[in-house]
Amino acid sequence: MGRYPLPLVLVLLLLPVAVWAAPEPLPKLRAGVPPYTVFGEIMKANQDGAGGGKPETPYLVWLADSDARLRPDLIMAGGGNRIYTARNLGNQVEPAAAALDYGIRTLHAPVLLITGNTDSEAIRWFSQGYEALGEAIRRELNQLHPALARLAMTGKEAKSPEAAQARLDRMVEANVDYQVARAVERYRDRVENGRLVVAGAVLDLAGSYGGGAGRLFLININGESEAEKLRKSSHLVRLDQRALAFVGRRLLPVEEP
Repeated sequence: MGRYPLPLVLVLLLLPVAVWAAPEPLPKLRAGVPPYTVFGEIMKANQDGAGGGKPETPYLVWLADSDARLRPDLIMAGGGNRIYTARNLGNQVEPAAAALDYGIRTLHAPVLLITGNTDSEAIRWFSQGYEALGEAIRRELNQLHPALARLAMTGKEAKSPEAAQARLDRMVEANVDYQVARAVERYRDRVENGRLVVAGAVLDLAGSYGGGAGRLFLININGESEAEKLRKSSHLVRLDQRALAFVGRRLLPVEEP
């Protein structure tokens, strides 16, 4: 190598590669509320509301989809400890069984409310394919097969955005009915002795039912899904006519392809 020592030659030869392969800077956090603000809110809320004591009986156990748009205030104003919440993809009873058992058998909640929602990403994934999603998500969506596998979209529906959306909304209702049936069976002892009412509803996030975005529609109580019978149910006897207008489904039953 003549005048230059071997280590120096190697450094000079590898320098362009090292510069070219220099690691890119880490991406910045997305625009939004900075973490220090979030932690400040957490600590302040805890300081303001800290307390212990015996767990109280909640008004209801709410089983909902994981959709971030679903907020407790859509169900009950100032919910606080009056709502015990369990959530998963597709508002499924079996994946949430332990949490539901605790809310119903230990905390003795008198109502289990299971809500599906229009514009459901979980139902859309299930219908259109989810092989590319992560393992944990695939595992949870796989459990929707008993409720929805027979309701696959027809070729004609798939070619029409309106028909496809209607099919997805009907699948949301069908899944609610299935999950209510599963819950009634799981808690049959409490349902039969009147200590628990299992209700199914759809939160219409997309405004598909014509009542406005976010409106709740009760479609099933303890397995009863006929609108007129629901409106005459003893559980709804104190509802006024305006509220009764949102009892019963707005879509036709799902037809199997």
